[in-house]
Amino acid sequence: MIKGLLRLPDLSLVPSRKFATVVQVVGGYVNISIVIIQGLLLIPVYLHFIGAHTYGLWLASGGILGMLGLMNFGISSLLIQRITHAYAQRHLVQVSAYFINGAVIYLGICLLYACVGWLASIWLPSILKLTGEEAEIIRQCFQLAVLAMVIGIFNECLRCLSQALLRPMVPVVSIAIGRIIGIGATVWMLFNNYGLWSIPMGLLISESVIFGVNLISSLALLWRLKVKFCCDFSIIKEYLKTSPVLLMARLGDTLPKESQPLLITIFLAPELTTAYMITRRAADIVLQILNVIVGSTMSTFSHLAGSGDNEKTKIIAVTLLTISFSVGVIGFSVYTGANYEFISLWVGEVFALDQNVILFIALGFFARTFRGLLAQMLYGLGKFNFPSVVILMEGVFQIGLTIWLLSMLGVIGVPLAFLLSCFVAVVVLGLRLKKELVMSFSFIGIFRPFLSGIVIFGCSITLMKVWGGVDSWGGFILYLILLMVGFLMIYVLTNWGKCRELYGRIVS
Repeated sequence: MIKGLLRLPDLSLVPSRKFATVVQVVGGYVNISIVIIQGLLLIPVYLHFIGAHTYGLWLASGGILGMLGLMNFGISSLLIQRITHAYAQRHLVQVSAYFINGAVIYLGICLLYACVGWLASIWLPSILKLTGEEAEIIRQCFQLAVLAMVIGIFNECLRCLSQALLRPMVPVVSIAIGRIIGIGATVWMLFNNYGLWSIPMGLLISESVIFGVNLISSLALLWRLKVKFCCDFSIIKEYLKTSPVLLMARLGDTLPKESQPLLITIFLAPELTTAYMITRRAADIVLQILNVIVGSTMSTFSHLAGSGDNEKTKIIAVTLLTISFSVGVIGFSVYTGANYEFISLWVGEVFALDQNVILFIALGFFARTFRGLLAQMLYGLGKFNFPSVVILMEGVFQIGLTIWLLSMLGVIGVPLAFLLSCFVAVVVLGLRLKKELVMSFSFIGIFRPFLSGIVIFGCSITLMKVWGGVDSWGGFILYLILLMVGFLMIYVLTNWGKCRELYGRIVS
């Protein structure tokens, strides 16, 4: 099958932007389905074979691992934007130059990540206040995960080329294959009593498979571009000049998210970290479903903007915002109304946090969806400085607010800080995108969707408070279907004209 995927046409012929987007969306949802199945199956197994305490420590160390991702600088957005923009103007030599020199930057990032990750592993037991055999196991598993992440970072570079050339099929397939093999390896190791080692080893195997497939695909694309492998210091300088701006966005994105389990562990307890991360698990899945829209349209939106069709760019921007709002309202409302019941059936009621925590998690992730989409569209327009500064300021504000609210209110302070900081960023970035695209909105056109969103969230909160609960998976699935269908009907009926217009745009 891979051989067939590599039989590419002449790269001077630009593929359909719509087809590339559809492939990425469908592939994204296939991979999200794998992640959902992985979470449903593996987290109860983790708790059984590893235990809530050790798993909580692993989640805290994973937060540190995620913060090390800051060294990635978020350069993938710049790499895709530059390659796609050159490809839209049929400058194939420039396409090759941007990728080759971007790969040089990625190799440097991988080396830096490996060195800093190894140093961090030495201090990890002290940070988590661990001693003895437990400290050694956490440290060694952390080092193995660092190796897997190094491979994952370079995989990101290889995927950028295929995505920017509007040929995303191989990356999509490779991720699915790699994750399935990694899950299989993890399950086998857990049932053979390898304990915590099963998690980083499964990750390493998954990233290695993805790397092998994408390397072959990238070499095939480079051969068709007739690439001359040489360093262009002007392009490297361009990347390095822009990287501090991207690093600001990376800081604002990564630090708040990855510091949450670490801060809960330090201020409260590892067991509460496990409970919080399990409680927000379904919200993470809804966010990933929405992020498929964001990630799948980055290269095509940038290609459209690079072609100079401003009116169509404006229409697509409005369409993406409408889709994200619609899916977000329904998805996070369902999460609010059903998550407590889901966790109680899934891993036990002891791991389900207060329903107010669930509500603030839902609203925070809903705001985060918009913030990510707005920033990504500004990146697609080639505007990196402003959104990066806004995201950095949001991240710093969120961490400070999280520490203050966590010490005052307990664990509910974490999602509350997340919601407040993301909401402010959405307002600021939304006004900037409106200015860049010279967009105009009518009050009535905005008021009705927001009113329906308030009504739907209100219904989910009411159900969350008064629902008596379900005691079987069959009853829960029926309840979940009724929630989704009911919320969808409310939204469509209250926004009938807008939904018809949106459907027409997608079909056309």
